[in-house]
Amino acid sequence: MKVTKIKYYLLLIIIIGCANQDTNFIEIEQFNNNGSYLNIDNFKNIGFKVLKEYDVSGLENADSAFFGWMKDELNNTYDYELRFYDTHDNAINSVGIIEEIIGEDAILASRDVAWKEGNSDRRVNRRGAGSGPGSAKAKYLHYIIYGNTVILCEGLSVEESKKICTNFINQIIQ
Repeated sequence: MKVTKIKYYLLLIIIIGCANQDTNFIEIEQFNNNGSYLNIDNFKNIGFKVLKEYDVSGLENADSAFFGWMKDELNNTYDYELRFYDTHDNAINSVGIIEEIIGEDAILASRDVAWKEGNSDRRVNRRGAGSGPGSAKAKYLHYIIYGNTVILCEGLSVEESKKICTNFINQIIQ
């Protein structure tokens, strides 16, 4: 009987501990004009690995854009797209072109997106049982505009994507 009580209290402590972890999470504002001017080196310095540098000639007012990945503190790998602008206002002015490729209603076909460069990197196949061709989904479900930088974050849900974005930018600002 004593062992059962110990197991019960241990399980209760684990449940309470896990529940408290989410209450400490403070999401970064999606549009944050803090006056910072970031570039790709800021992200490389925290472990971001660049896979591709995109041609931004078709991306109005953009200085550069990159696709890459980074591991989190639990060694999970996540993909990101980073777009750098000369000002926060120019980053904000790109919201329309960002939102067409984000989330459940994202435009996935290259022929339909405004900026075609890197479009295939923004899709992922998430096939369930019985699903066939055409099961591509948007890879990025959330984004943050932090200063002059647009950060598109991978995730299986919007909430997970928000956490991944927040944790990613927190590594830059700490």
